[in-house]
Amino acid sequence: MMYTVVQNHSQLLEFHRIWTEVWREKGFELEYGQEVLDRLIVSDEEGVHVGTFEIKPYHAEKSNPIHQIAPFHEQPELIEPSARVAEVDKVALLKQYRGPNISRLLSAMVHYADKHHLNYFICLLEPVFARALRVSFHVPTTQIAGRTAYKGDDVIPTIIHVGEVRENKSDFEWLLPDPQEVEGVSIVG
Repeated sequence: MMYTVVQNHSQLLEFHRIWTEVWREKGFELEYGQEVLDRLIVSDEEGVHVGTFEIKPYHAEKSNPIHQIAPFHEQPELIEPSARVAEVDKVALLKQYRGPNISRLLSAMVHYADKHHLNYFICLLEPVFARALRVSFHVPTTQIAGRTAYKGDDVIPTIIHVGEVRENKSDFEWLLPDPQEVEGVSIVG
């Protein structure tokens, strides 16, 4: 299985173990989300847990803390009633599993967006990862502000146009098929 949605205490501990190890390695301050929709653990082909990402609801109100870092609330595509936006956080791959598993992480994010009909992810990307998304993976993104110091490192406030990826899957060679689907039918259970 490419990813697991955290549903119990042991999975939550594993989720926290992975992202905090990566955050400490990078020198980021640890920050625990207050309002979370889902936490996901990404696994490699052998089933080893290699990464994480967290999906948080996006609130367009100016008081949203992310708007103190960058003006997401002023972006026209995000304030449309049909925008379908979520914030993605805790995107992490353990150092020893990077490289071939970046496509697994990105694929899991796209499959999650597909299941929840999301068109945009907003995030604060580490500059090297932002460049990899743009240059190596050709992920449609919009940088909405310059590099900004945040929680121990520079970040790039970014909109990921995940809806474009969802609608044009064949254009993205790195996108792996969702193992939770068989011939277009979702597996339940």
